[in-house]
Parts: sequence; structure tokens; C-alpha cells
Amino acid sequence: MLISIVNNSLTTIIILLDMFKKISLFLLLSASVSLLTKAQDLPVAHQITPSCYVATNGKIIVDAGGQYTTAVSAQVFLRDSLYGSTFDTVSSNFKNNRRINYTYDAGGLLTESSSKTVDKSGLTWSLSQQIKYQYTGFQLFEETFRSWDKTLLDWVNLVQNKYTYETDNSLSSIFHLQWKGSSSIWDYSTKDLINYDVNKNIISLENQKWNDNLNKWDNYLRINFSYSGGFISEKLYQVWNKSTQLWDDYQKENFTYTNSKKSEVVMQVKSASTNWENYSRYVYTYNGSSISEITDYFWFGSWTGNRKLTYTFNSNSLETLVVTQQWAAHLGNFRNISQDESYYTQREVFGIDEAVANTFIVSNPLSKSIPFQLNGLQERTNYEMSLISLNGSVVMNIPLTAGQTVGLNNRIPNGIYMLSITTAGNKVMSQKILITD
Repeated sequence: MLISIVNNSLTTIIILLDMFKKISLFLLLSASVSLLTKAQDLPVAHQITPSCYVATNGKIIVDAGGQYTTAVSAQVFLRDSLYGSTFDTVSSNFKNNRRINYTYDAGGLLTESSSKTVDKSGLTWSLSQQIKYQYTGFQLFEETFRSWDKTLLDWVNLVQNKYTYETDNSLSSIFHLQWKGSSSIWDYSTKDLINYDVNKNIISLENQKWNDNLNKWDNYLRINFSYSGGFISEKLYQVWNKSTQLWDDYQKENFTYTNSKKSEVVMQVKSASTNWENYSRYVYTYNGSSISEITDYFWFGSWTGNRKLTYTFNSNSLETLVVTQQWAAHLGNFRNISQDESYYTQREVFGIDEAVANTFIVSNPLSKSIPFQLNGLQERTNYEMSLISLNGSVVMNIPLTAGQTVGLNNRIPNGIYMLSITTAGNKVMSQKILITD
């Protein structure tokens, strides 16, 4: 959430409250539709998208929702619905004003979440927002956010996130697209590039914006991650200074741990007059291994209460209730604002092979002068092969079958591309390749 814009002689420094986020429509949508924090999400150190976060140990987790198994089958609990309510101070009761329903595939992966909101009378419910998810095996490949158009009586595209992975299944980048209704196409707006150390712990997250005028990606924001004792100890936020062509510090977060659990996060912002100043503070309280409260404070010469989230879990360690309260200075305590109730069903899910995320094999690099084949494709199966540049342009798209020889057009510029294979069931396999002469 944008909290302030501070101008100095070098650049306009954008201060973000909680997360390293782009100022884009998908943030507004995800704030109201995304899944609540799950019990297994407790070690979150940084949220990249509603479905992707950095754990406190530096590992990146991509998890839209649901549970999958690599066994033949398993019994799991899946969230069926979430009921959101606001607190009515007149009746002193929570009144339901939002519902989210979740749909899963046979493997237990979340494929759709759709929400409804109620009118002021509390009687008429209307479709509101929808998120659709596509996977490569167990990996999230694409999520599309839509809004219900009451005039067209149909879902209208808003924004989309595309996830790309290395051959070892580690996340390499996230492309953020916005829907251009006038031309009915997805337009690339920003991308996140993830950099790792030798142990596959994240060391930096770079955000770039697409420059339509120059037809290239421009540096925009960056987060650097520091570690102590195997956990993230600091996140340093930076903005790209076009004048100096350097990264300028503007915000940082320092982490404190108790018994290997995140217990406090203090955010500071950079001031032209006093260097670093306190801004906000989050305190985490646990009941055994489960989070019980998160309380945040703002700095006004001393820490002043702002908001508190109280969590309830059932006997299966599933989050069932989250109550949000706001500090009321005139009352001297926290006052109810809203709550979210989650409901689950136990189901049988069928195994997903973790190896299927990259099931085709291709020479790398590829030469434009030498035709090639993709190995590992299934016989009597129709595929579609796409070659996508790093700016999101599709430079090649052809139908493909197992054993087919493919030649590259000599006019394709040398460089790094994403080679994507799509099956008739919209399962996508992607691999980063280098194209040379």
C-alpha cells in the first residue's frame, strides 16, 4: 500500500507499507480475493504475489492453494469457502458481506476462486471477482484475475501473472500483464527477476517496467535480502535513480526471531534529514507452532497501536477464523473491524508427479542453422510450441507432435527466450533457452 511520496533532488522515492509491490490493478484485486494466510505459511518474510512468497529461510514458495501429493492418492483437507464479514457497531454483530468459493482439480490444486458481494440491503448477492489458475504439473504457471461486468453479464479480464522456472524447478521470473480491452490483448507491464545464492536462497528481487517508447525493460525497484543464523535478517528496498544510474535506498525491514520463529519486524524509511527513521512495527505471537496474533504499530515518537489480527485454528491446524481489529484511541483499546471464516472438506486427491514440470528435453543453446527435435513428448498427442522473448513477444508459434523436426527462422534475433509447450488440456511446460547463429 502506498503511504507517502518523498521528493528529493535525485528522484521520487516511493515508500511502500508492507510489501515490495507494483502499483497495479492486480494488487487492488488480490487484497480482496486472495487466500488468507495458511498454517503452513507462517514463515513468510516477503510476499511477491498473492500466490508467491519468500519464506524466512530464503526459499521461494509458489502456492496458489490446495494440497497435492506425489503418492498414488491421499486424504487432504481443502478450503471450500470463505465468508467475510464487517462489524456492525449498532448491533454489535458481524454481518456477512463477502463470499469466496474455491474449486480444485483431481490432484488437489486450486483452479479457481470466485467471490460474491452483497448489496446494502444485505439480501442480494452479485458476482464480483474471479481468479483462474493454470499449472505445469504441480507448478503454478499462470493466474488470471477477472472482474464481473454487470452490463455485459460476463467476466472481464483485468491482470495476469505468468511464472517461469529454471530446469531445477526454481522460480526465475514473474511477468505481470494488464488487459487492454481496446485491442483485446495482454500487455506486459512489469516483471520480477529472482536472483539466488549457491544454496538457492534468494539474495535479490528486481522489478523492471516495460518501456513502450524504447521497447526495452527499465530498472524500477529492487529488494536485497541479508541473512543471519539461516534466516532473513534484513530486507533493503531500493529504487532506480535514472539520473545517477544507481540504486537508491529508501526503506528497510529488520527481522527478529525467537525460538526460530519470526517475532518482530521493524520497518524504517530513509529521510533526507535524519537518514533512517522508524515507521512501522509488527509483533507476532504464537500458540505452540501456530500464529495467534499479529499486531502492528506506527511510530509517532513512540510505538502506537494500529491494527491486530487474531487467528483461530482447528484440531487439524487449519485456519478457521481471522478477526481484524483497529486501535481506537478514544476507547484506549482495539475495536472489531472485520472477520473471515474458512470452511474445509476432507477429500481424496490423486498424485502429481513432481517431475512433469519439465518433461521435454531440448538442446541448449539452439542454433538457427540446425533443425532440432524436442524429446520426451508423448506419442499421438497434439502440442503447441511457442517461442517467447523476454519482453513477452511471441516470435514463433506452431503446432507440434512427438518426433517432429523444427527449424528456426533466421530473422529471429539471437538471445534468451522462453520455449513453451502447451498440451490440449492447457498444461504448459516451459524452459529458458539461448538462440545463436
